[in-house]
Amino acid sequence: MEIRKERWPDALAVAVALALWRLFFPGLMSQDSIIQYGQAVTGQYNDWQPPLMAIVLRAVLGLGGALGLLMLAQCLAGVFGVRALARESLELLWGDRVPPGRAAWLALLVLLVLLLPWSPLAFYLMTFWKDAWAAVLLLWIGALAIALFRRGMERRRVALLVLLSALLGLVRHNAVVVLPVLGLVLWLGLRRAGMGRRAALATAAAPLALWLVANPLTDAFFRVTKLHPDSQVMVLDLVGICAAGRDLCAELPWTRSHIRDEAGLARYRPGDIGFIFWDDPSPVDKTMRLDYPRLRAEYLYALRRFPGDLARVKLTAFKTLLGVDQTSYFFHGSIVQNPYGLRLNDRFAPARGWLSEVETNVSESGWRWLGGVHLVWIAVSVLWVAVLLALSFRQGGERYRFLACLLLVPLGYYLSYLAATPTHDFRFMYPSTLMAQCVTLSWALGGTLQKPTGRAP
Repeated sequence: MEIRKERWPDALAVAVALALWRLFFPGLMSQDSIIQYGQAVTGQYNDWQPPLMAIVLRAVLGLGGALGLLMLAQCLAGVFGVRALARESLELLWGDRVPPGRAAWLALLVLLVLLLPWSPLAFYLMTFWKDAWAAVLLLWIGALAIALFRRGMERRRVALLVLLSALLGLVRHNAVVVLPVLGLVLWLGLRRAGMGRRAALATAAAPLALWLVANPLTDAFFRVTKLHPDSQVMVLDLVGICAAGRDLCAELPWTRSHIRDEAGLARYRPGDIGFIFWDDPSPVDKTMRLDYPRLRAEYLYALRRFPGDLARVKLTAFKTLLGVDQTSYFFHGSIVQNPYGLRLNDRFAPARGWLSEVETNVSESGWRWLGGVHLVWIAVSVLWVAVLLALSFRQGGERYRFLACLLLVPLGYYLSYLAATPTHDFRFMYPSTLMAQCVTLSWALGGTLQKPTGRAP
């Protein structure tokens, strides 16, 4: 079958996705992934991980599919999500200075650059992780939002944008923080498209409203067991206050009663639940998490009594995610031991081993500052917003104002971890970093390879 010239970028993107799929078949899985797989097999869900992924996987298994089929869909969605956001960003920022045909090839080039080892994208596209799903959703949300702004209102596009925004909140607990920002983005796009003020306001509120309805309905329909995942962070924060000073700890008697070794608090690691739940011996009684009413009551008391100290504990924990000191858990490159017989294919083991070694070396060298330090991309995002807002006062600056608002979404996602930092994993903030990288590369490559005529936007 002959492929038309204009479809070649699409065909090559499919080829890239298929190559990654075969390389990592059936998919990369951490311990969290295996737990979700077990829930899909048994149909018994809990909220320690948002249950949506396990529910989708169970549906795939019930229809006669397997993990590999779902991972193919994830990989294709991620590959085309990068291309969609890159192409929309190119056309928004550069207009007719980057013709559609060239934009299609440049969007493919953005994908290929992101697949180089400075970025862990190749691994995330094939890892069964909520962070990978959140990244894919953010890519498509960004692309659809720009399309709404540029091409006007289309019912299917608006409905899909609302649905994906709500799904983002169902995939990641912290993502609910960005739903109001997404509402603002929707509002701007719909008003530009000519929708009335009331209708635009109702549609802008739809992602948050849909999440508020879907979350409890999902829990009820699928009988999701409540394990209170926020309890681990509350324990860590309370112990962090005690580690900061004995005088503070004296006012938290219930927390203090669970501390087995006060001297061991000197080993407290901000933003790392492993200090309490995985260290052996642990200086803290792990069962502290199980009495949720008492835990919550003590935490609320600490919030009222020591707001400044609690804020310092959280800020210190948040700093560990920025990657300044080290890049932790840059990627996952295997299927952990499991009782389900899941294992990676043997054929491409040497290629996977080589790529994992290269990626590990990147994460431990100076090269990590390119793609493995979130602080760099937070700074880039803030710079983007500041420059775009400045440009928005020029004639025709509405597009810059819209993109500035859209980039508040990844910034909000970054900042959501101020409320809860459970470990130092790079993966938590990766969805925001990937979105910032995609927009930035699109702008840079578009400026370098645009038509020679015309001035910079």
